[in-house]
Amino acid sequence: MKLLLLTYFVWAFISFVSPLRFVFLLQPIVSLLGFIIGVNLVSNIEKAGDRLFELNNLLFLDSLNGILILVILFISFFVSIYSIGYMRKEMEAGIPEKKINEFFFWMNLFIVVMLLLSLSNNFGILWIAIEGTTLATAFLISFYRNKEAVEAGWKYIMLCSIGIGFALFGIIVIYFASFSVVGEGLKALNWTEIYEVADKLDKRVLLIGFIFIVVGFGTKVGFSPLHFWLPDAHSQAPTPISALMSGVLLNCAFYSIVRVQAILNHQGGGSISDKFLLFFGLFTVIVSALFILRQTDYKRLLAYSSMEHMGIIAFAFGINTKMAVFAGLYHLINHAIVKTSIFMTVGSVLTTLHSKEIFSIKGLLKSMPYTSALLILTVFAITGTPPFSIFMSELYIILSAFKESYTLEVIILLTGLTVIFGGFIYHFLNMVMGESDKKYRESSILLLPVVVLVVVSVISSFYLPDKVITLINNAVEIVGAKQ
Repeated sequence: MKLLLLTYFVWAFISFVSPLRFVFLLQPIVSLLGFIIGVNLVSNIEKAGDRLFELNNLLFLDSLNGILILVILFISFFVSIYSIGYMRKEMEAGIPEKKINEFFFWMNLFIVVMLLLSLSNNFGILWIAIEGTTLATAFLISFYRNKEAVEAGWKYIMLCSIGIGFALFGIIVIYFASFSVVGEGLKALNWTEIYEVADKLDKRVLLIGFIFIVVGFGTKVGFSPLHFWLPDAHSQAPTPISALMSGVLLNCAFYSIVRVQAILNHQGGGSISDKFLLFFGLFTVIVSALFILRQTDYKRLLAYSSMEHMGIIAFAFGINTKMAVFAGLYHLINHAIVKTSIFMTVGSVLTTLHSKEIFSIKGLLKSMPYTSALLILTVFAITGTPPFSIFMSELYIILSAFKESYTLEVIILLTGLTVIFGGFIYHFLNMVMGESDKKYRESSILLLPVVVLVVVSVISSFYLPDKVITLINNAVEIVGAKQ
């Protein structure tokens, strides 16, 4: 774990001072090395009770954060490859080389703090790491230094900091519940220590802590009505960062909530917390559906889509049965893969046409045929159309909800998903269809990562490696889902 964190941390500083040719060569290699280290670490986890500890138990790895670590490293590898092609295009558009070094510095630091957040056993370190993601991404959101980007960066810092303040209060409340049993000091903030004595903790105090955690970290997840930073931030950030924020960061924030939900489930007070997640999940899906219909900026549209999928995952954890939590974790993986691929595709359009306006773009199928074909595939993938994997995870979530007699909730969810599907088809067909007398050069380094991720999405509809299934099943046990 230390080696993994150290690899990205050291590379962040090297990438800031090195010639760009060297950075472009080594960035994918370092990311691949990080992924190999991560796979090697997670391969040591076999059962739900298996845990690895480092740094005096401040860092730990089990099946639940093992899934998140693999998602972070897998997506970071593809984003690293894509970033090279993307930043070459930005240099052609006039961005200075030093600015590109700055981009890779902040991007690698962003990955480090997401890894630290996931590996932390201590709620205090987890909180610091989430604040670290805010600082790192604030510089990336305002990367272009124009008025809109700087405003989006400030709005992001202000709203997320308020949310993080609520989360800090929730952590203090959890500490208040645990220190009388675990003892004072850092141990009372360690998740593994609190989890082991959960049945001895005060249920009401824990629930109060959970509510503040949901509101606080929920701001970072993008739960409605706490989401107002998200569309601006995702719209203004360089596209590789938008992909990382949507595909990975939101999952990291949601993971922080799940750790507290696991304590409540283990303690026997999970039923009320489930209702909170169910409410936020459904409300977020409906609000994002309404905003998607009226969008004119395709990056903002994808930001609302990220909210939608976080809402679906929250809905699954709100049902909180073994099948639903399995499907929620499966959906978390699928969303990371597909959302990254569609952000990469629209990023290729953006670096070529330099416009984010949906209704100013026509005839992409003729002017950028390969990019358009991938755009059509990723639109169907992200809206949950078969044979893509999001269809399968959404199907499992809906079936698990029906099984628990959440009929009205499923009808509301399906209504939201249908509206979103219609909105996506309307907006993106408008861009793809029509006449164009221009033909643009399409970069293979921008297309290749998308092709691989789309193929992975199709394969994972029908096949998941045994190791991944074991990790998810173990994670379901750790969360403490109902039968």
